Amino acid sequence: MAINKTKTIGHLPLIEYPWAGEVDRLLNSIKTNETSFRAFLFDAVMSMAYIDSTAGIEKYIEHCDNVIDDYNAHIGFINLCSPCYEKGSWRYQKAVKPQSGALGKLSSELILKFVQHFSDNFESVVAIGGGNSADAMIVHKNGMKIFAEVKSAPLITYPLLIKINQIDIGIHHQRVTLISSQLKACDSALYLHDKGFIPLGKIGTENWPFKPFVDYMIDDKNSVSIEKFYQTWLSAKESYISKNRDSKIYSLTNACGGPPKEAKSNHDWPAKEVISDSKTSAGMDRTDDIKKGIYQTLKIGISHKNQKNYKTAIISNLPAYRHNEDYVLPFIPMLWGLETDLKIFNDKQVIFREDLNYAFDYIITLEKPLLRELVV
Repeated sequence: MAINKTKTIGHLPLIEYPWAGEVDRLLNSIKTNETSFRAFLFDAVMSMAYIDSTAGIEKYIEHCDNVIDDYNAHIGFINLCSPCYEKGSWRYQKAVKPQSGALGKLSSELILKFVQHFSDNFESVVAIGGGNSADAMIVHKNGMKIFAEVKSAPLITYPLLIKINQIDIGIHHQRVTLISSQLKACDSALYLHDKGFIPLGKIGTENWPFKPFVDYMIDDKNSVSIEKFYQTWLSAKESYISKNRDSKIYSLTNACGGPPKEAKSNHDWPAKEVISDSKTSAGMDRTDDIKKGIYQTLKIGISHKNQKNYKTAIISNLPAYRHNEDYVLPFIPMLWGLETDLKIFNDKQVIFREDLNYAFDYIITLEKPLLRELVV
């Protein structure tokens, strides 16, 4: 839709995706105000977006004897088979790589959908694509416009479990050969680690995997299991922040690095492979993303400097937990102005405070946002 006031073209987050209504149904069902629970849900939904964005997913399935319940195959987005790892084996399984371009757009629009839902004072949240200087534009109910750069990524990318007919599977961790129609007849589940999973039904059903996931999440009888999944996610977050390799869940988080020496000496781990590298850092924690994000807010600020009542922001699911002190904090109080703003005052060239701007006004995240005076 067109936003005439700002002369930009954009659209409502996720409006182009057939399963967008499932995300609305999920967010409308939330009964807790815990911001961390929202961040956990972002990871779960984003994990299904990873699954949905993987072309030819049937090519990446590996049979695994350690998968729980009746499931017998695994697809993961880190280079570690989590069911094997939880049984004590550092089993290398090459990560599935969805199309990065599609994932970037999905991740950006998904966090905008969350921001739109949980921010009562935002009248509109619009995703902007193409060559525009901002990824998103928010209109606050007080009339302020917030132009934002979006940088988001999950803390955990949950794997997919599949149940395949015994006739079709081979030896432990051998690739399974399936055609698309065979795959669509298979039962599936989202694996939330520590022996917890959410059944997702047949792969070929409408709005799979989003609809069965939401059906499970909004059913009150599953509240105990959901709380367990959430607590596991909280443990993962704490281990990620502190890089606590003594925590078992740490090696299942994104950007956890390489496995210990025993993985290579005792479990045939490929010499040069890591589990997950720093490119997959959670939220806005990748240093390249922080640098680009701050540059982009400066660029947005310069582009809109002559407009009234505008602000800039970086939007993400999580703050830069690991790199906040070195890469973010020094820039929070930073102010900038242009040479054309210089005025003579007491025989000196000065820039008055009203002509100065922050490098970024806000960092809008699900957890621990930087909002200054902003009421969301």
